[in-house]
Amino acid sequence: MKFVVKNTTRSGLLDLLCPHTCRGCGRLGAVLCECCKNDLPELPLRVCPLCQQVLADTKKNGAAWRDYRCKDCGLSLDALFVCGWREGVLAKLVKDFKYQSVRAVSGVLVEILQQAIPELPRNVVVVPLPTIGRHVRERGVDHTLVLAKKLAKKRGWKCQQMLLRAADTVQVGTKAAVRQEQAKKAYVVSITPDSEVTYLLLDDVWTTGASMLAAAETMRLAGAKCVLGVVVMAGRDKQNSAS
Repeated sequence: MKFVVKNTTRSGLLDLLCPHTCRGCGRLGAVLCECCKNDLPELPLRVCPLCQQVLADTKKNGAAWRDYRCKDCGLSLDALFVCGWREGVLAKLVKDFKYQSVRAVSGVLVEILQQAIPELPRNVVVVPLPTIGRHVRERGVDHTLVLAKKLAKKRGWKCQQMLLRAADTVQVGTKAAVRQEQAKKAYVVSITPDSEVTYLLLDDVWTTGASMLAAAETMRLAGAKCVLGVVVMAGRDKQNSAS
């Protein structure tokens, strides 16, 4: 009888037989060693991923969460926190967690997310952007949900799967205009938002921003008053960053 071994099973066996190696230097023992953690760029990325202009208000240490919003782009988010650019060690970590189901990476990514998010108002609920069902079955893990749950636990917040996919359209490899049209119809809200709660939408990658911005708009239309966003990494290509 033919059967498929899930990524989670395969990676679990590999973890026992083969120790993790650092994605930065290749040293045995951890997915990211302490030395390479120190070599990561300063967190968070204090640049708008849409126009790639430096957010002047966040140059100072201890910037307030409201400073993480580009006044020129007029995003539908009250603030957006980005850990770093889609390159180097950060890109390797996300790729291994997302596509290879290396679960140990999730702890490192949550550490990075924590550093990128300043102090937020009380009553924060982390809302993961839902992964396409087919991708969850193929990979054996809903990577954004795992990160959202771990981040919420670390910060003493709640995590709720409030967004559902109305359509399982695949955006990888599609042009910016197509992504934006797909994203507009991608989400529905399964739980009515509380106007007194701060909602933090979480995704792994900001390519065009279409998914995150569409999710934020869906939450607002459902009644959310304060909607923030956080992503692990963003692409540098300005041509693909137009919203």
